[in-house]
Amino acid sequence: MSASLSLPVRQPRLRDQVYASLREMVRFGTFPDGGAVEQDLSKQLGVSRTPVREALFQLCREGVLEDTGRGYRVPEVTREAMQEIVELRLLIEPQAAAMAVNRADAPQIAAIAEQVRGEEAAYEAGDTQAFILHNSNFRTRLLKACGNTRLAQVLETLDDQIQRIRVATLSVRENQATTLDHHRAMCAAFEQRDEAAASDSMRRLLATAKSYYESKC
Repeated sequence: MSASLSLPVRQPRLRDQVYASLREMVRFGTFPDGGAVEQDLSKQLGVSRTPVREALFQLCREGVLEDTGRGYRVPEVTREAMQEIVELRLLIEPQAAAMAVNRADAPQIAAIAEQVRGEEAAYEAGDTQAFILHNSNFRTRLLKACGNTRLAQVLETLDDQIQRIRVATLSVRENQATTLDHHRAMCAAFEQRDEAAASDSMRRLLATAKSYYESKC
């Protein structure tokens, strides 16, 4: 009889937990607009400065934050940087949407549809913060459904680099309506397992976002 081997469950490192918390602050627009210093973030998160410093270094390396020499802030996005990011997203995301349609299981499809219903409810209630939250959750679940961890990581980093502009964009009711229309179309594509329709809907949504971003940068 062979003995079973019980391995301890590995807990996330403190630095990784701090990294996730800071990234969520950027993602949901709660990172201080005027920037923040390491000491204040340490107090806010209730941890020592070392894991905060390590997490900030990683976020700066990814382009999500920048070191001003006096603290850390979400960097301004230039027109050239925005164009590069959107061009890259146009190359990757339509294919990611097609992959998700092909690979998603029933619970994943239901989770994606649930976020679209959340967007609909937020739109009807005029609740911008809730709409932004459900929009972020929609993208997270869509990327998870594509079944490629590295691809999802690349796109999540691109999202975070332009999060301030995305938040401002989704604060416009007309843009919420456009986003919602395309997300409904993607849900229909999931139900029908139509990879081409999902890819096309994502491409058209990104093209619309590109035009809007260019008008604002």
